[in-house]
Amino acid sequence: MEYKDEDQNDFESGSGDENQKERNSFKPFFWGEQTDVIFEEFRSTYIRIDTSIETNPELQLINGWSNIISINEGAQIIGYLHFKIYNSYFIRPSEMLSVANSFSSEEYFIMSSFMKHFQKEMKECYLKLLVVSEISLNDDYLNKGLEMKVLIELISLCRILEVDYILLKPYSTFEEKFGSAIRKNKKQAVKLAVLRNKLVFDVYYFEEDQPVIVLDIRHI
Repeated sequence: MEYKDEDQNDFESGSGDENQKERNSFKPFFWGEQTDVIFEEFRSTYIRIDTSIETNPELQLINGWSNIISINEGAQIIGYLHFKIYNSYFIRPSEMLSVANSFSSEEYFIMSSFMKHFQKEMKECYLKLLVVSEISLNDDYLNKGLEMKVLIELISLCRILEVDYILLKPYSTFEEKFGSAIRKNKKQAVKLAVLRNKLVFDVYYFEEDQPVIVLDIRHI
């Protein structure tokens, strides 16, 4: 991703409902890219993921487990994350579906939804797909938007592992923060910016029998 000197536009502050509506109608720019949603909350919350991965030669994939750690709580474990990485260089799309189905119907649905909407990309090149099987947080940390913080940490790992897409079921944070910006069922991305981490990436939301989120992180 190319960094440019211009940062997010500074909008003039005003008073009254009209000024507020006018400001909300703008799409801000972030590092030269027009964005739909900016994520900048929970700045005082510091999350780290401690990850272990293992290869599965039989199924040609990688299993990953992460402890979700709150730095604010003295490096206390507050939940866990489980994921799998599929690589179309080693396993054909039809076999990916079969393998995903062997784990769970939910994982099969997530994978099949992606393949339905990204047939062109699957044919054009080999892709690495990370499927989030589960994000689990302790009760005290639920419904605070921390799932998004966990995903941002996961994206950092994905950049090292050269993952192209992250696939997962949606969490409440997406609905709350994206609201009307989410373009459901159509392959039209919402561009999300994360201020602290200086990230801009595309988010797709497909709502069929079950909703599925796809994060396109190829160009980060």
